[in-house]
Amino acid sequence: MEASLKTMIPEVFESRKRKILADLSIPDAEYTDLSPKGSVDEGIRILINDINALPGLVTTSSCAGRISVFLEGRKKKQQQQQAVSDEQQQQQRQFVPSGGKGAGKWLYVSHEPLQEYGKEREKEQERQPLHELFGMIPGDGRPPGLNKDGQAPRLVRFSFEPMILHIMTATLHHAHPVLSAASTSGFRESGLQSLRCLEANDVEGPSPIVAVRSAGLSLESVIGYCEETDDGDDDDNGEPIIRSLVTEEFLEMLVAISNERFAVNSERKERFRANLLGLCSADHGHHGTKAKGKAKPPGWEDPEKRRERMRAEGLLRKQLAQNQKKEVDVDLDLSGASLGQ
Repeated sequence: MEASLKTMIPEVFESRKRKILADLSIPDAEYTDLSPKGSVDEGIRILINDINALPGLVTTSSCAGRISVFLEGRKKKQQQQQAVSDEQQQQQRQFVPSGGKGAGKWLYVSHEPLQEYGKEREKEQERQPLHELFGMIPGDGRPPGLNKDGQAPRLVRFSFEPMILHIMTATLHHAHPVLSAASTSGFRESGLQSLRCLEANDVEGPSPIVAVRSAGLSLESVIGYCEETDDGDDDDNGEPIIRSLVTEEFLEMLVAISNERFAVNSERKERFRANLLGLCSADHGHHGTKAKGKAKPPGWEDPEKRRERMRAEGLLRKQLAQNQKKEVDVDLDLSGASLGQ
């Protein structure tokens, strides 16, 4: 009875899962989300499909890992923010999904390694300079000063971010194998997104969300800045001028490091997939009994049976030693009798 309560999937979760899967089934040409790409990454589709096929689990957001170049948004004064009209606020909210965090702008995003960069260039091979690819103009490496309002310039950041997954689970019992698989696969910063699920019974409370993530592979570096105009506003009909603070060789080094981390990220992603499917399969096979801990490895032996086996083996060894001692004593007696003759 206790095991069935733990594995019971609330109807509220099933309803949420059906809605999420319905949205994911929309063709790529019509599907959009709040990520810069606007759809599910190709490199994580198999993992998402496998997770969503498991009872009690459904993905809510994901990123396979990415290289990005991001221009920060302008920091406005509190008085200016209060004076923004409702119409302008609506425009800002519409700008966020396509432009990135806040009022910033994505200059470049890739969910795949940049294989043609970060290695020795062949003589006949011509490739687009990274400055041009990232929408920057080479500078002299000297940062600008503060503007007339005393504000620092908007910075351009190069980032590598590893895989991140948010998985909604039916109950804490269903969240356990997700956390275990994430921890053993290298995603050590994984955890529950909210602890509200601990305030109520699993069957009736909110669905716990597990964030699968790893900060150890992350990489970030400031590589440029936005050259502000005299009035502090960008030209609506043109692009802002982005000045670089680093050399082309420095950008190639960042890309080479990111390419290496893409490979490690892919290994961890596959390890997580295998571990999660293994744990969920083992847990599903023990619905009739109370499953504790991880799946038992091949050759696992119950502690009580092991003690009995070791006791029997000890008694057998003792008996063999006694028999061997008797045989030695007999041989000595026969040898002594032979010498006496």
